[in-house]
Amino acid sequence: MPFHLPRRGNTGLVSHEVYRRPRSWIKLLWVFGTAFTGFYLILVYLLPLIGVGSLPMVPLKGFVEVIICLIPVITGLLLTTTKVRLQKPVVRVENNTLSIQLDDHVIGTCCLDIESVSGSVYLDENGKPRYNESMLLAMRAGMDKSVTMAFEAGVANGEPFLHIFITATGHSSKQIQEVLRREATRTEAILLSSLNNVELKLLGGDYLQEVALTHLEGVKIESQNLAIKEESNSLGLVTLQGLPRTFPTQEASQIGTFISTALRQGYTTSMTCVFSASKPGKEKRAMESQWKSIQAKEKRKEESLQDHAAKKRLVTRYEEIQDRVGWFDATVYFKVKASTKSNIEAELDGVSGLVHSIWGGGDSIKLSPLKLSKRTVFRILTRRHLKRQRMHIVRLASFINTPIRQLPVITPKQSPVFPVPPKELVDNELVIGETVFGGRRLSNVGLKIDWLREHAAILGATGSGKTTLVKHLMAQLSTKTDVPWWIFDVKGSEYLSLIGHGESEIQVLRPGLDASFAFNLIDPELVNDENYAHSTFVILRELLNERGDSSVLSPAMEKLLRDSVMKVVESVNQGNSVQSLVNAVSELSGNDRMGSMTRDALLNRLEILTREPLGSILGGEPETVRFSDLLKRRVILDLSNVARVGGMDSARLLYNLIAKRIFDSAMKRGITEDLRHIVVLEEASNLVPESYTRHSAADVTTGESMVMLQRATGQGVVVISTRPNISSNILANTSTKIAFRLPYDSQVGGRFLSLSENQEQYLRTLKRGRALMSIPNTETFEIATQRFPESFVQKETTMPVENEATCTKEKPVLEKRDLVSDSVMSEQAEIPEAQTLVFNRLDRLGSHVVAFLAAERWATEGEIRNLLAVLESKVEDDDISEVIRNLVSLGTVEREALALVDGGFVFTLPGKALNAVRQVIVEYISGRLGLEYNPSTTSENPDWPDIVLEDRAVVVIPEHLRASSMGLTLDKIRKQMSKLQNGVNELFVVVRGSVAAAKLRELMDSSEEFNDVSVVSAFPRSLDSIIEGLAREADASEESSVQAQLTENSDEQVDLIGAMHGVGSATNRAIQIRLWFGLIQDLVDISSGQVKWEELLEFIETTALQSLKGRSAPLNVEEGKRALTELLADEVLIALRVNDESQFIELTEGLWLVNSSVLKSLKEKAVDTIEEELKKHHSNVSRNHGYYDLCVGDTSYVIFPNQQQLNTLLHLHSDVACRTCKSTKVVCVLTASEYLEESVTTPSNLIVKTMDDNVSALVT
Repeated sequence: MPFHLPRRGNTGLVSHEVYRRPRSWIKLLWVFGTAFTGFYLILVYLLPLIGVGSLPMVPLKGFVEVIICLIPVITGLLLTTTKVRLQKPVVRVENNTLSIQLDDHVIGTCCLDIESVSGSVYLDENGKPRYNESMLLAMRAGMDKSVTMAFEAGVANGEPFLHIFITATGHSSKQIQEVLRREATRTEAILLSSLNNVELKLLGGDYLQEVALTHLEGVKIESQNLAIKEESNSLGLVTLQGLPRTFPTQEASQIGTFISTALRQGYTTSMTCVFSASKPGKEKRAMESQWKSIQAKEKRKEESLQDHAAKKRLVTRYEEIQDRVGWFDATVYFKVKASTKSNIEAELDGVSGLVHSIWGGGDSIKLSPLKLSKRTVFRILTRRHLKRQRMHIVRLASFINTPIRQLPVITPKQSPVFPVPPKELVDNELVIGETVFGGRRLSNVGLKIDWLREHAAILGATGSGKTTLVKHLMAQLSTKTDVPWWIFDVKGSEYLSLIGHGESEIQVLRPGLDASFAFNLIDPELVNDENYAHSTFVILRELLNERGDSSVLSPAMEKLLRDSVMKVVESVNQGNSVQSLVNAVSELSGNDRMGSMTRDALLNRLEILTREPLGSILGGEPETVRFSDLLKRRVILDLSNVARVGGMDSARLLYNLIAKRIFDSAMKRGITEDLRHIVVLEEASNLVPESYTRHSAADVTTGESMVMLQRATGQGVVVISTRPNISSNILANTSTKIAFRLPYDSQVGGRFLSLSENQEQYLRTLKRGRALMSIPNTETFEIATQRFPESFVQKETTMPVENEATCTKEKPVLEKRDLVSDSVMSEQAEIPEAQTLVFNRLDRLGSHVVAFLAAERWATEGEIRNLLAVLESKVEDDDISEVIRNLVSLGTVEREALALVDGGFVFTLPGKALNAVRQVIVEYISGRLGLEYNPSTTSENPDWPDIVLEDRAVVVIPEHLRASSMGLTLDKIRKQMSKLQNGVNELFVVVRGSVAAAKLRELMDSSEEFNDVSVVSAFPRSLDSIIEGLAREADASEESSVQAQLTENSDEQVDLIGAMHGVGSATNRAIQIRLWFGLIQDLVDISSGQVKWEELLEFIETTALQSLKGRSAPLNVEEGKRALTELLADEVLIALRVNDESQFIELTEGLWLVNSSVLKSLKEKAVDTIEEELKKHHSNVSRNHGYYDLCVGDTSYVIFPNQQQLNTLLHLHSDVACRTCKSTKVVCVLTASEYLEESVTTPSNLIVKTMDDNVSALVT
């Protein structure tokens, strides 16, 4: 029977009336007793002592004095006990602190989780293994008097763990949090300097609460209350007293042996060592007394061998404890958790034996069981002393050490060894980082300027440090050379911090925002080159083809495009814009029907070039930018606005057209031995992706040729990509290769750098700022980059134009934001802000997020990113991610997963998450219904349903449902039903998670009181179904819902009813659908009427790709999937989901599609199988009673129903099912569970089964 310690106010105090009566007489007696004791002392002892009066005669003086002294003592204890019993402690978790408050006394605890660490054993000067005691001495040296620490090691949930708890006591929560923060920082610094490869994490929020309650069976913290079971039958607690053995070895430490043995034996146990600074006590004096006793025996010549052995032990122990600074107060206890009550004694004996074998040895230790009282629970919760003893550091180190052996989770992975290249090979001009060996930084790493002529490739996941390295490289290039460069910045703010590095100014171009940035489609300076027109046509063709299947050019369209480009080049003086190309297409297409169709199709594909923003950029204005002059400058091309307005397709087209201008100019420059220009291709997969269409493996695309032919022209190229899905030809032709963390593409990175298997695995887990690098004449080695110093220097720049006139470029070099005024921008430019304190800057951003959440209640990740981008224009995406990650990990902000918002997460302040989840769900439903949602209504009436619409109501349960909380959830639903009574006919309960919804629905199906309650999971599709019901617009067909379910649950996760791309006229679509109908049915027929879902999807994709090569009748993948959808909806094909233990049909596990003839034979076999099983239990089994395939007793069976039969069964409202045999219950066996939509409520007498169920389960 659990008891609860309820909170009473913020201070933990209870009202005086609660305990005024039981305390009043005790208090009066205590006051009277204390006053009388003082009076007796003065009258009987003090006055006679100073000569005032004589000593009074007191009969039975000794007995009377005992009574007089005991009365205030006993009453004082009773008074204190009564106060403690009635004043209940308040337990709460604030950020990264677990605090317990009783009256004005506060205890705070924080926890450092040791995620990985190496062993703490070393060899002393004599070659003897010893523990690292300096770590404990350092902790003791600066430990606050109010602080205790605890080292905890053990196994929980089958995984080992190491924790360090820090506990402080005082009277102020703020003071305690400050002490804990200081001690945690100091402890972290000591551990990092004392141990190798240690990774620590300061826990907070639910993680801290979970760790604090490790192995405490039946103890929970709920709403600042502590609930404890009075007796825990499966938890054992033992304390250790005595002198433990200290026995480190080179192969294992004692803690490592304890954890590894517990893992092998399957024990769930932990060792906790609480320690605090202390002074030496009587130990030295006791040892000296024993020494003198032995010496006295020696003088009398009465010593024995036992005395000689004791003398030797005394000398050894005295050498260990002779110093005065190595003493601690320590408590060591072990918790053992068993799966059942019957196993606890056996596991306690096993752990006790393990402890004796590790710490027992020749010295004496004693293990004493300890009852889990309320006082003990509070002390364990905060990791304070239980039964303290004084212990020297030599003994204490046997409990506070780290494992040497390889253990899961906490043992760091051994990093592969990379060679360090000679300093003369890496000590070059362009410094980009430092070499790394054994996790430590060594010497600087630099690139030679000439190496950039041979190109460089930089790969790595988002946030790994690619952009930082490139900024270092370009800053070094700007300050040490006069080489111009051009950076393609797709995100828009990645490279603005380069401004101010180097003496020359940096040009920032913003196509779409700067009206002066416009250029001609054809470069007038290259019109006389006979290959120029062909290369322009080829790159346009490749870009249009790669936009998707619907944009592929037919041979007729390719010829028309080629002729049109040639015409524009030949008449460049008459028009040199995209519109000129469009006009040429219209003129050359012809007036016949085939020409008109080809013209319309080509213009449809060229439409992206004519609409904004590319339409104005390629508009051929009178004053256009002159690329030959821009290539003499240092330019950052900001493509973010183009991507935002026109999409990534527009940005990719502009990216390629400008890159072609740059490389064409380099080819015109001719062969040179010097580095003349650098191009940085950020997100290079937009220019040279590996996926570009090739007719053979030997083909080289235009983008590849543009890059690969530049070495001789002095044009350097730096290729940057988040994934190594760029051209393999490009990667193979770069002399400098740098790979940051590649978690998903390490195999490509391994080939890229010629890595071994261990080195490739290491590439997946590289830390941010670490990379593997290969330069000419060296093997691959590891480097570490540094944070790039920000700069806010703003310079006025100009943009060259075609006609000698100079157009002044707009000033804003820092990116403009819609919500930031010009005055603020100018202030930022004039007053540089110090960027050395990076973490203070991140903390400031975190404060903005907290303030925003306090005002808005909740926000999505996208809203937080937009907020920080507006407040600080130069903030990087990686910094924003780090701010969000820190806020969540420290518990400053709570994050809840919810599929209804963009990004899938809701961020709130602590304690507000569940309210935010409820608000999001209610707003979603209200918005779809066209209702106005007022959050105050819910807060004012928390016990009423969230939405009531006529005779229907919606209740949102925002908590994560667990098996232990299902009963409480059902009680909450009953409470809502009792409030609504007959006011509503249907109640919808929205819960989080489809699994939770299924379990709750299963519990409710067992009781008739919930017949009018429907459980819905908080996913858009499920909520949309109840919204349609609430709005009385339930017009969605059952066929579409079946197909959506099939698609959602398939391994391929392909949406067959996705949006259709344009593939021509409606007639063309109809023709394709008919072609796909025949192809799909032919495949199923030649496969004996049955084919796997994955094989059919692969057939559709392969057929579509092959059709493109023929160019005669190109087929679209989306139309193929649409045809498959219609075949399923018309029940021409039927889906069957088979598991590996299916007893109905002999097919392998997976999702199958069969035709009607195969389904008929499978159904007959299934009916025979079920009938045979039924006859084992019943003598009379009937067949073919109307809809029902089998009837026995009061149950009828429908095997593999079609859609019409299933709809009839779902609307079965009669108590009698079969009219022939008067059965009352129906068992429906579906071919696949996806045919029944999750939100559908089945009748109480209908049981739906699938082929996953065992045959025996169907007949019982």
